[in-house]
Amino acid sequence: MKRVLLLLTLLVAPALAKDNTLIVPGKSVGPITARATRADLVRLFGAANLKNATLSEAEGETVAGSILFDRDPKRRMEVTWTKDKRVASLKFYGKTSLWHTAEGVTLGTSLARLEQLNGKPFKFSGFGWDYGGQILDWQGGKLGRALKNVWPTLDPGAEDDSNEVVGDGAFFSDAVLKKNMHITVAVMRVQLNPD
Repeated sequence: MKRVLLLLTLLVAPALAKDNTLIVPGKSVGPITARATRADLVRLFGAANLKNATLSEAEGETVAGSILFDRDPKRRMEVTWTKDKRVASLKFYGKTSLWHTAEGVTLGTSLARLEQLNGKPFKFSGFGWDYGGQILDWQGGKLGRALKNVWPTLDPGAEDDSNEVVGDGAFFSDAVLKKNMHITVAVMRVQLNPD
């Protein structure tokens, strides 16, 4: 039995170590840690994969930052910087992504799957405004602890689906699931260093 466990450990450990797309909340996104600088990102990914950019924020605000893997939608992420030029946060958006948490939360994760991973219903904001689809409260569920410093934002997909879940009110996931909407995670923001 001990030999079987040792063999399994030897087989699985390298696979886990090679997962350079794992989000470890508050610590890292793949090989990018809270101590990473622009020079570190260039060393890790190459200068051709990192460019300076003006990034859009809520309410029409913009911030100076960088874009990593601009031409690769599955790896693309926006990077903001701290005053001492370390990675502050990373944001990725779209339909799918290689970046994921240990629980499997990533772009494209469905509302039903989020509720299942959380172990109970949770609250999120209505769609159709700058803060629409943001998780407001995991209601004491598992993801509240597991996703500390990770903020998934939901999207209703088709415009027709969002008509009943709009505005700055709070909605419970279980009530919305009964409406048979096709809501998925469309944005994930990972905070590595507080602002």
